Amino acid sequence: MSIPDGSSAATAATFHLFHELAPPESLAEFDVGHSGIFSAWVVVWLMIFQRLQGGASTSRAVAELKLGAISTMLPDCKRVRDGKISVATGGYCQARSALDPRAADSVADLIFASLTSSAEGDQAARRSFLLDGTTLSLEPHAELLAAFPPASNQNGASRWPTLHMAVLHDLATGCAMRPEIGTMYGPRPDSEVELGKRLIARLTRPSELIADRNFGIFAMALSATTLGHDVLFRLTEKRFGAMVRAARPRPGKPGEWDLDWVPSRSDRRSDPSLPEDAVVRGRLIEVVTEYEGETRTLWLFATNATSTPAEMAARYAQRWDVETDLKSLKSTLKLDRPSGRGEDMIRKEIALGSAAYNLVIQVRRLAAARASVEPRRLSFKRILDLTQAYCDGLNAATGLEAAASRFDRLLEAAATCLLPVRRRRRSYPREVAQRRRSYPARRSPPPVHKN
Repeated sequence: MSIPDGSSAATAATFHLFHELAPPESLAEFDVGHSGIFSAWVVVWLMIFQRLQGGASTSRAVAELKLGAISTMLPDCKRVRDGKISVATGGYCQARSALDPRAADSVADLIFASLTSSAEGDQAARRSFLLDGTTLSLEPHAELLAAFPPASNQNGASRWPTLHMAVLHDLATGCAMRPEIGTMYGPRPDSEVELGKRLIARLTRPSELIADRNFGIFAMALSATTLGHDVLFRLTEKRFGAMVRAARPRPGKPGEWDLDWVPSRSDRRSDPSLPEDAVVRGRLIEVVTEYEGETRTLWLFATNATSTPAEMAARYAQRWDVETDLKSLKSTLKLDRPSGRGEDMIRKEIALGSAAYNLVIQVRRLAAARASVEPRRLSFKRILDLTQAYCDGLNAATGLEAAASRFDRLLEAAATCLLPVRRRRRSYPREVAQRRRSYPARRSPPPVHKN
């Protein structure tokens, strides 16, 4: 499959890029029976379109179906031939619910694989991925409360179901692998480490994993290295101090130790499935860095044997990029509050949310190439706004030449969306203005009205 570049602008817009990376035939197996106008491919695009529009309503998606760019690529059915496409939302809502979750996963995985493979360059080099975890608050529907139990304390349970999510973002491009999700609370919660293991098991080639202290434990390092990946984990000072006592100083290299990392008794209690002879070989690194005028000490464990401590520290410093990536995914695309009422719908929304994110990332990459800057130097939010305006201007009557010209203007504008370089900390504290509330905070679930 060819990947759009700056010279094929007409195929690089979000819808046309989606069509290029995930053509209708790639989802044909998920069309069961007589799907009519709402084939799996159509429904998947409309759900991606909703996310690209910041969680647009179903009526906005149906309007796109009738008048947008997709209206020229609908399945061959009687309503399409007669030009009688209803703007009612009932059919689309039913089709969203009936969509097989595997179709959403398939599209998200296909887009991620295509975009990252197009940026690999030297196949011998290992790509670096940023690993992190986060949570989402869901609507308080009965099925979601059962699937994703809310937090609780001495005062009782919270009102909001809480979903635990692990993400893996490509350091170079910002592309996001389809997240792994699980429970944060309840009798059998899914830990960040367990979700992280599921993510790295889906990587198709040996890579380097960069993660913070929450993932800097033996079980995570063993899982990654067993699959052939390198790790660069930050450690807590306490864990580093315990590990360095069993390590061997590297001659002539202060601040570096060789280590055969074996599980502690606590590690084995946490994960009884660890093999008796489990070991991870690498090195401990203690490096002092300067950040915003402050001196900081990093305690790192790395399996890469060639990079210097300064290079390791510089690469780990880029781990912060995953925080801004998560902000783009959750806040900018409004994925922090999925609208689904059931577990399957939540899974589909998150999978296709990552697909929508990656389509915007591709536009950012093309614009960055035009501006000769790193992709992360361009604002995701401003490029998303430009992309939304571009999509709103496309319709069934837009010709290929007009679309190419319009997309060229999109890239030209996106290339100017440079983020400022902040060299100093904020000179003022963050504050929140309190709002007056006319009503007390709700402490219990709303009453159920019976017919």
